Amino acid sequence: MVIEAGSTPTPLATSERLVVPAQAPAPASTAIALERAGRYRFGLDRWEYLPFTVPPGVTRIMVEAEHSELTLVPGVAGNCLDLGIFGPPGWQPGQPDTSAAGFRGWSGGARRVVTVGVDESTPGYLAGPITPGIWAVALGPVVLSPFGMRWAVRVTLEYGDPPAPALHTYAPATVPGRGPGWYRGDLHLHTVHSDGQRTPEELAKAVREARLDFFASTDHNTNAAHRAWGEVPLDDILVLPGEEVTTRHGHWLALGLPDSAWVDWRYGRGGLRRYAAQVREAGGLVVAAHPAAPLPSVAWEHGYAHVDAVEVWNGRWGVDDEVSLRIWDRLLRRGRRVAAVGGSDAHAYVDAVGWPQVCVHVPELSRAALVDALRRGRSYLAESADVELELTAGNGTDRAGPGEELALRGRATVEATVTGVPGATVTLKNAAGAVATGRLDRSGHGRLTVEVDKPGYIRAEVRRPRSRLGLPGSMLALSNPVWLTR
Repeated sequence: MVIEAGSTPTPLATSERLVVPAQAPAPASTAIALERAGRYRFGLDRWEYLPFTVPPGVTRIMVEAEHSELTLVPGVAGNCLDLGIFGPPGWQPGQPDTSAAGFRGWSGGARRVVTVGVDESTPGYLAGPITPGIWAVALGPVVLSPFGMRWAVRVTLEYGDPPAPALHTYAPATVPGRGPGWYRGDLHLHTVHSDGQRTPEELAKAVREARLDFFASTDHNTNAAHRAWGEVPLDDILVLPGEEVTTRHGHWLALGLPDSAWVDWRYGRGGLRRYAAQVREAGGLVVAAHPAAPLPSVAWEHGYAHVDAVEVWNGRWGVDDEVSLRIWDRLLRRGRRVAAVGGSDAHAYVDAVGWPQVCVHVPELSRAALVDALRRGRSYLAESADVELELTAGNGTDRAGPGEELALRGRATVEATVTGVPGATVTLKNAAGAVATGRLDRSGHGRLTVEVDKPGYIRAEVRRPRSRLGLPGSMLALSNPVWLTR
């Protein structure tokens, strides 16, 4: 699948020295192919490409990058020099076939030294043939200092006897023997293939410990991790290939992609429509990730016309999740059938995998079934595997759950059944607000029932008690709506 970019890079004035060997050096030798340095001005929405020539006989490419530091918020905001590599097919945004075929890896600002080799590469980069021709280092400077940011890049080529090519296998798209039912997963996870700390093996172990049935692999702007999952013991856990498409105007999750698919991110506020359509055509799902995160280049600026779902719950519940919940609820009140999803967004070892998790009802545990159910909102969110929420609307013999429709014939009975949340508050809500509220006892199990006779939607929230300051308690579970029609 090809998903390309659509903006024009802005070349910046730099000093440079381009070194091209006249002939391939002797085996096991190295040569500098490119050295360049300069200063970027303040800003964050730009890309630059540094071309260099790769002669025959090269078996490995190493890129070293440096930049002047500035930290505004430790670990969150500061100067950064995003880094990637493209091969001879091409790299320019707006050239779909060439940029997708040319992509050889991306590490953002997580690394300063990366390699691409025939047999192996730095995590986040794709091992494979080193084709002679014009390659390019891709730079994405994020400059928050008013004085700009100095930078330097060096490319070194390694020659030698060709090693055995890299072999990779993909994880299966279906888990046999897992029939209709509710399955739990985490839709937002990172590994060492972008800026995460866990290896694929460590992440699979954490997924298993969180009692999940599936998870999405969503490293930033690269598909390199997808090549690793086939070698990881997964037992009966399903991997949903994906990517966190990290634009300068907000992040979004492309979920359920083909294993070899790569989604470009080099476009501005008007670019989402084109790429969202291409992801859907490939069988994937488009999710606005942590849309209320108050950080430069992370806060959502693409609008919601072209998303299938909103990540209303990202990691441990906080103020930004309250805002994301209101954004989603406003879309529902306007008649948009857009689903709510959640994920841990776990990067570090201290980040709990499966907190929160999405519980999806599917006919089988397969990638296609999960994407279809998530798109329809046939799901609810829970803080952990200890929490269960069942929402149903009944009208005679007809019954409907989250993501389903119920035709009203007079009045319908709506029930929310909750388990594993002692002392929690359960609320049923429609477009007008709360229609019923109840408090669970110490057993943590209870049922809230209400009768309704108006079309629209109804959904459930389960929260801890309000704080002493009167603020809403943190979320324990949250359902997608049941849709009531005439």
